[in-house]
Amino acid sequence: MSLIHSDRLCFVRHGQTYANIDKVWHGQTDTELTPEGYEQTQKLGAYFEQYITPTVIYSSPLQRARITAEAISQRFDIPLNLDPRLMELDLGDWEGETYESLSSTGNNTLHNLVHQPDFCSPNGESQNAVKDRMLAAIDEIREKHHKDTVVIVSHGVAISIALAHLLHNDTTQWPKYSKSNTAFSELCLNTKSLLRFNQTEHLKI
Repeated sequence: MSLIHSDRLCFVRHGQTYANIDKVWHGQTDTELTPEGYEQTQKLGAYFEQYITPTVIYSSPLQRARITAEAISQRFDIPLNLDPRLMELDLGDWEGETYESLSSTGNNTLHNLVHQPDFCSPNGESQNAVKDRMLAAIDEIREKHHKDTVVIVSHGVAISIALAHLLHNDTTQWPKYSKSNTAFSELCLNTKSLLRFNQTEHLKI
């Protein structure tokens, strides 16, 4: 069991959603958890003390993250704080598009989303925009809770962008940090290393 100090960050991705199954992009669309997603959150909450014992939890307000965070906060009877800066990458007019359609032949959309940090979809946001708001939230949380053990529940791409920046100062490396639903990850800022990544032992229960 490890403690999260000011030099460490703990992240959890939300449970499975219908968009995950259908392989469509739901960035800031408030998509629901599947029955399996709910079960994943309950297993996470029951097992979480094997990862750490949190004293504070922050979460994206989107229901898939909030419900995941509630499974932890209720288990430990600690407060849950919602912060919209922890929300997923906003794809704007492309919300609901399939992965296949964004990566189809002759369409550079998916390539640009990965390799161009300032590229954004119509009415959406860029990697750099996500990085800026995620880091602003993280810095504020660390400053406010430097003596607490903090858990941040967020989304796959948003967490990956933050990790890519913090580890490599390069947001375009975010695909390296793809995570499973309800996966637990822990980052040491001092050594710029992942202490644990994509941990899902709770799903084996």
